[in-house]
Amino acid sequence: MLATAEKHSVHTAPVAGVEEHAARAALYGVLSHLLFSAPSPDFLQQIAASRDAIGDDASPLALAWRELCDAAGRADATAVRGEFDTVFVSPGKPPVSLYASSYMAGRLRGQLLAELRDELARMGYARAEESTEYEDHLSALCDVMRGLIVDENADENADEQDPAAAFAAQQVFFRDYLAPWFNKVCAAINNSGQTAFYRPVAAFAHAFFINESEYFELA
Repeated sequence: MLATAEKHSVHTAPVAGVEEHAARAALYGVLSHLLFSAPSPDFLQQIAASRDAIGDDASPLALAWRELCDAAGRADATAVRGEFDTVFVSPGKPPVSLYASSYMAGRLRGQLLAELRDELARMGYARAEESTEYEDHLSALCDVMRGLIVDENADENADEQDPAAAFAAQQVFFRDYLAPWFNKVCAAINNSGQTAFYRPVAAFAHAFFINESEYFELA
């Protein structure tokens, strides 16, 4: 498994009746894709088409998902690409950083990356040779969580997998590398003054990470 973001399709949505782990993995994949690069027209359409899958669910997560789906349905892919490049990829220092080390006070970038790389290596992850992003990029961290949920590094014999160990691995990784800063980065995206499509992305990310915090009993 590569500790870098990859593009994923929208396979599911936060809806009762959908297998919980598959739904969580899919949503991490959606966020990983949206934060790794500007979405294509096809991906925006996939998101928009997922709106009705949640039925009449009125949870904060479901409401945020609907807002994101509506935004995707209205979005112009060229404008979204321009927004992504302006906000996250501008030369010099972009208006909004998507790196954990920019928000985790008291953790020097080198120290955080060293710890993260050691943890990823222990779990069997390696950085893709072609990757231009550091491992503490929010997209990459979401992709690792997705991988932990689908257990891509597990033994092929599912009977030998330990659900408690899998949950603990997810909980520890989320606690150490996402929980300390997701509030700050989502607020930075929302408050940058240069985001339109990425405001509902940030709102959904925040609602999802809050949901994950409660799932891991960290809230």
